[in-house]
Amino acid sequence: MATSLILCSFCLLLFHLQTTRANNNQHPNCDTFRCGGVDILFPFGLKQSNQDPRCSYFPVPSFQLSCINRTQTVIDIPGFGNLVVKNIDYDSQSIQVNDPNGCLPKRFLHNWNLSGSPFILNPRIYGSSPFNLTFMRCPSNVTGSSQFPPLMPISCLSDNNRNYSVIASWSQPIVSSTMMPELCQVMSHSLVPLPVLDMPMWPFWPDLNTDIELVWTEPRCGDCALSGQVCGFSDKKNQSLRVGCFPGDSGKGLSRSAKYGLTIGVGIPGLLCLIGISCFVCGKFRRLSHRRRGTHLPMSISLQPVPFAAGLDGATIEKYPKTLIGESGRLLKPSDNTCSICLSEYEPKETLRSIPECDHYFHADCIDEWLRLNATCPLCRKSPETSTASFSSSSPASSSFSSPQ
Repeated sequence: MATSLILCSFCLLLFHLQTTRANNNQHPNCDTFRCGGVDILFPFGLKQSNQDPRCSYFPVPSFQLSCINRTQTVIDIPGFGNLVVKNIDYDSQSIQVNDPNGCLPKRFLHNWNLSGSPFILNPRIYGSSPFNLTFMRCPSNVTGSSQFPPLMPISCLSDNNRNYSVIASWSQPIVSSTMMPELCQVMSHSLVPLPVLDMPMWPFWPDLNTDIELVWTEPRCGDCALSGQVCGFSDKKNQSLRVGCFPGDSGKGLSRSAKYGLTIGVGIPGLLCLIGISCFVCGKFRRLSHRRRGTHLPMSISLQPVPFAAGLDGATIEKYPKTLIGESGRLLKPSDNTCSICLSEYEPKETLRSIPECDHYFHADCIDEWLRLNATCPLCRKSPETSTASFSSSSPASSSFSSPQ
């Protein structure tokens, strides 16, 4: 029990030290904001939050986000307009955005660019540059006709009431040489960011309304997020725009190394503590069970080692007196009504055998088997003297506690 208490105390102390260390390392000035399920940390800031300007990368306005009704995080990107922020990954320095009205293709119909913002298209997803697509307005009966390849209209640009659909196709001669231009009206030739994995859908593309993933390279804060630290300006007086990593709670919890250390430092002692408590409880339960069992069975057979290992031979055992219980079932000793070997009560017409030295009775079959292995009484451990077992077999066989009816 003492060992269990020591282990538990050690676990609580270690957990307290880890928690205190995390609390002492929190960033003193910058709070973590959350809007629409998006955590807002450096280099991003939240407009109208009365936040310290140093808590965001203030030289670039695009890093200032807006929170609409506490459910929608909005970013204003020059050359693209307002977009809804779906997710920010501070480890990879990426941000996923979409159109607030759910019609991102409408943005592509007009000239757009990211040159005036700190963001670029993620090259691992979109390759080196966007793809040139042609947006065409076609009669609905054309897009649904079997004479042409299967077309997937862009739902947010199409108008079922006016019976026209808008499709986007590859701007290549292989498409323009077909009958499509004669039946459809070209709306725009636009650059569209298409994931490289979507190229098998060539030459026609579906809604084009999936989230766009942008990345930023400055300021560099990815290493800080990976190590569980806070990114911020190194110069407290704002005389330079250098950023660095500082200990603190970045809103994502502890770093990977800290999590591993906490798991080993707290998990293993905690497991040992749990095992110790379980063993203590099991020991208490066993002792209680033994006490209860001893109360109900005071005549139980002792498990202590016997002084003699050798048993008796069959001829010697047969010399011990036998007794036949009558139908009334009465015994000379009313308290001895249970065989201490099989723990069964004696029944009428059963044959018992007794040991002369101690006058203890047992079922004949039970004591015979016992004496073949142990030359002692199961109850008192007295060793029968073979020399005294010289009575005739007829006398005990004829004795009984009550006459058979």
